[in-house]
Amino acid sequence: MFDSSIVQSNTYCLLHPACNIDNQILFSQFLEKQSEQIILKSIEVDLDEDGVYRVWRDSQLLGKFHRDIANGLWMSQPRNYKLTPRFKKSNEAVMFIVEMNAFTTAA
Repeated sequence: MFDSSIVQSNTYCLLHPACNIDNQILFSQFLEKQSEQIILKSIEVDLDEDGVYRVWRDSQLLGKFHRDIANGLWMSQPRNYKLTPRFKKSNEAVMFIVEMNAFTTAA
């Protein structure tokens, strides 16, 4: 679905080189948002008995994440990855799990 809120309505701006950078950034943000939505639609997230969220693609467990009570950040733990990065948003934690799985399966 096209999100018109991130596109500038001032087409005159396209004629100025300085505005082209802004438009490129907006377009890049638009593509990133669209990609994230597509990826998030292809996975499932459930909650286990310990209160940890699990990220699945079909029947494959991609990883787990949970909220750290001490600082409110989301701790992400992709499968076969030893580090546990922290994120401000849960979607960022999920995207990291998906991206790390894509990276490790491609390698």
